[in-house]
Amino acid sequence: GKVAGMAFDIHAPSPPSDVWKQLVQHPNVIVTPHIGALTKDAQQKVARDLAYKVNDALAGKSFKGVLNAPNIDFGKREEFLPLLSLAEKLGSMQAQLLDDSRLSRVLVVSEGPKVTSSELAGQLVKGVLKGLLSHMLEEEVTFTNAKQIAEVMGIQTVEHKHEEASSSGFSDQLTVIFEKENGTSKKITGTVFGKNQLRLVAFDDLPMDAIPSGSMLLFNNTDQPGVLHKVTSVLAKNQINIGCFGLAREESGAAAVSVLNVDEAIPDSVMEELEALGMLTNLRRVNLLELNTALPGGVWEKFLKPKDASVVVDEAAAQEGESVAVVRHPKPRVKPASPNFGSGPCKKRPGYSLAALSDVALGRSHRSTLGKGLLEESIVRSKKILKLPKDYHLGIVPASDTGAFEMAMWSMLGERPVDICYWETFGKQWFKDATTELKLDNVTEFSAPFGELPDLSKVNCDHDVLFTWNGTTSGVRMPNADWIPDDRKGLIFNDATSAAFAMDMPWHKIDVCTFSWQKVLGGEGGHGVIILSPRAVERLESFVPENRPMPKIFRMTNAATGKFNKGIFEGSTINTPSMLCVEDYLDALRWAESVGGMDGLIEISQRNLKVVEDFAAENSRWFKFLAADKAIRSSTSVCLLIDGFSKEQVKQMQKLLEQEQVAFDVGSYRDAPPGLRIWCGATVETKDLEALLPWIKWAYLEVKSSSEDAKAE
Repeated sequence: GKVAGMAFDIHAPSPPSDVWKQLVQHPNVIVTPHIGALTKDAQQKVARDLAYKVNDALAGKSFKGVLNAPNIDFGKREEFLPLLSLAEKLGSMQAQLLDDSRLSRVLVVSEGPKVTSSELAGQLVKGVLKGLLSHMLEEEVTFTNAKQIAEVMGIQTVEHKHEEASSSGFSDQLTVIFEKENGTSKKITGTVFGKNQLRLVAFDDLPMDAIPSGSMLLFNNTDQPGVLHKVTSVLAKNQINIGCFGLAREESGAAAVSVLNVDEAIPDSVMEELEALGMLTNLRRVNLLELNTALPGGVWEKFLKPKDASVVVDEAAAQEGESVAVVRHPKPRVKPASPNFGSGPCKKRPGYSLAALSDVALGRSHRSTLGKGLLEESIVRSKKILKLPKDYHLGIVPASDTGAFEMAMWSMLGERPVDICYWETFGKQWFKDATTELKLDNVTEFSAPFGELPDLSKVNCDHDVLFTWNGTTSGVRMPNADWIPDDRKGLIFNDATSAAFAMDMPWHKIDVCTFSWQKVLGGEGGHGVIILSPRAVERLESFVPENRPMPKIFRMTNAATGKFNKGIFEGSTINTPSMLCVEDYLDALRWAESVGGMDGLIEISQRNLKVVEDFAAENSRWFKFLAADKAIRSSTSVCLLIDGFSKEQVKQMQKLLEQEQVAFDVGSYRDAPPGLRIWCGATVETKDLEALLPWIKWAYLEVKSSSEDAKAE
């Protein structure tokens, strides 16, 4: 490219030479007077002063003397950044909802002590205008020039402030009103929940709860049954995933505004399909990309963050004339929206809100018609999504996956020899239960180190067989069930807690399957699920273990008749479940249906795994999969080894990631090889994984450099 500009710091020769005269007389040269630092000592002091100022700016400490950037010192106030981001997003959203009518005036109404702070004076208006004009113009719009551009375009801006909190119940809120020359207007109100959770709380004075983020679909409709179903059907048919839904209305049957957050921009062809439904008006697409004000670390990163290294000045060394040291590694600019990558309890679904859960069953008996109905609905929806055969039974039982699996072991093992396969922590626990607690004879052990599978061809399926479909602590999964014959005589017990809803399982080869709510769907703990085939039910009714105490919470047969207790599998739970957790689980199931059921959940998980695989391939000298064989690699609990790192160094990486609030609970399991375990189930958004992985590399380099420095000392 061409050089856009250059600056010279030179002394004019005396007398002036012909070359000097030509230079200063050139029309593209601007000459300024020399203002000092003629002596060597003065030049050193000026250079040192500049170095300190540049270092302070790069470190985000102070921005004295900056001429070509907005008030960056203000940007250091991180508590204000979400409000700036909200203002910019409200402006951008309003701009994208404009029709052909000319915009005449922008009103910005601030209500509450924080949004009316003197430190925010004029900044929120600038944010709104930046969002508006960035959408309308091709030229770059900044906080510095937004108001001037608006004035040139004839857009009047008015700001109203009310220090007292609004009557809406929010301590602070921001309302943006666009008035048009045809006399119409549109009004959108937003607030910030907690530290940085942006929310839309009103649309044209109709209360709502929606997230202003990413690709969005907005429309007006009459609030009546069937509208949302038809819209989501069109989106699902076109493989467009819905992350969240918000509704603004006064009452049932009245006019409403619907807001859907979707994972990708909606193409024109799909918009035409939605228009053709004939029940939607003002159908619009809105795209709220991540804005400069929302960048992690503060506004100053946008302007001054160094691209290659962070600069640290040792003032004592500088006084002695020593060189300035360049140390450590730059932090990535983008952080995941959610730092929850732990393998259980797992991240809640995209767009999850506790406030969206129904509380109608709280305080009600789980044996009431209402309570039992919700439990039965959980069972029916689970069976449908998992594609269970009609003659298979699914029940909700106590004590999470552990309780469900031990319930099966205590109730059914002992009729015939047992083969137990394990290659991770929990499978090994089932072996200990069988041999130490149940004291079973004829137990054969098939084990493998972390990262590998045992030789399954040697397993005798005329025995009862126990295994985990996916090793949560090892990142190793079953590639298939080809080793299980259809004409087996034994029962197949499958612990699928981190595989259910994420991996296809051939149900005709499985007799007992267990999982917990807290894994793939991000439900709450304390509840387990057990699935039984007809063969498993037959075992329950025909086999009674001798001299084995059977706790009430393990009993699946009627004590008097010995017959299978169907009630457990129809919503009559053994003990009292949390109805709030049931509502939470139903929310997760409905979301699973909205993303395409089992096929959609698997697709998301596989896509997430691919992101990590690409990262590991690009950084293979540092990161490797614990499961080296791709065919047995888990798509949910993804385990990475870190070349040459000790357990202590991995902990240091974890600490850095948690301090930066980019990843929580990603350390390997306590008895697994040192490394990271990243949950990639369907509730984790792919864009969050893409944002996380550069931070993992950064943390690795930081700890590696620190370790090398320690060795050198």
